[in-house]
Amino acid sequence: MPHKDGSRGRERSRLGIFAATFSMIALLAGMGHGQEKKATPRGGFVVTPVAYYTPETRLAFGVVGIHYFRLGHSLPPSRLSHYRFNFIRTQNKQSIAQVDYELYLAGGDFLVDGMAKFWLFPDRFYGIGNRNAEADRENYSSRNWRLQMNMQRRWGENFFAGLRMEFFSLRVVEIEDGGLLASCDIPGSQGGRLSALGLFGKWDSRDNTFSTASGTYCALFFNFFTPALASDFTFTQIILDARKYFPLGTAQVLAVQGIFKSVQGDSPFQTLPMFGGLNLMRGFYEGRYRDRNMLALQAEYRRPLWGRFGLCGFAGAAQVQDKASRLALNEFHVAGGIGLRYKFNRRENLNIRLDAGFAGHSPAFYLTFAEAF
Repeated sequence: MPHKDGSRGRERSRLGIFAATFSMIALLAGMGHGQEKKATPRGGFVVTPVAYYTPETRLAFGVVGIHYFRLGHSLPPSRLSHYRFNFIRTQNKQSIAQVDYELYLAGGDFLVDGMAKFWLFPDRFYGIGNRNAEADRENYSSRNWRLQMNMQRRWGENFFAGLRMEFFSLRVVEIEDGGLLASCDIPGSQGGRLSALGLFGKWDSRDNTFSTASGTYCALFFNFFTPALASDFTFTQIILDARKYFPLGTAQVLAVQGIFKSVQGDSPFQTLPMFGGLNLMRGFYEGRYRDRNMLALQAEYRRPLWGRFGLCGFAGAAQVQDKASRLALNEFHVAGGIGLRYKFNRRENLNIRLDAGFAGHSPAFYLTFAEAF
């Protein structure tokens, strides 16, 4: 009987979390609607309290905001610049403070984007590889800083190329006795410092970077972590991210994405390719599976519902392997889900999204600005 009561309690908790999140999106919608009426043609600002639930955090509370604007007076107008910020405290005693930004300069010919993030994060480690069980789980806590900046120039209409700089400070503050991390055989289990300089190029013909209805995005990154830049680890990171958006009429869109990530060298476990979380394979705990190579494919169908509201359905498949040659059709993990959208700014096509992702016994809920990809 106690087991049944506990199950009912967990179910009521999940329903309560979903109701709280739905109420919060209504609050966000109301604030966003009011802001749009006051916004000038050059931009707007939205800030609001937020509550949400994900497998990584359980119930989370905080403040999120976005400021979007156009720099300069070019004709035609450049894409929207923006910065987004969040300050979050979670039921798992996690603290997160993050700012990410995207600035289009000189009429869009130059772009600077990146992030600054601090997180004090009780987390989970399931080992390395494409197959593990819940029994493999180890809890650990870390205190981390991350700074990232991409500086790029546009060549022609849609091609960008430039430099990337990254800095990580990883500090593992608590681990479980007798686990894999306690053995110190896993790179990164004792923390460390990472610094990198990278090169990248990307083709970007998307009509809108927040909620794309048509176009193509394809980017290739090479990041070099080296002691010459005061890094404690030496490895090379390769990322290929390709997306295509197919308009289907009456504001319906089919979006598809493929991502391949690979590392060569002495990568700490924190930077090994992985999937899960807010944007890639929603429904999986972020980092449940991690290894030296990762391949992920996902698709999303979006359509209007009523007024400012829209619906979406999404599905994906992903795997990790120690060698790229071992990637195989029968090794994919799958996830899917449904989502609700509210267009708080029609002119700039800016959405608030609430997603429910399914990859196990219970759904994971995600609430944020803009689309997953």
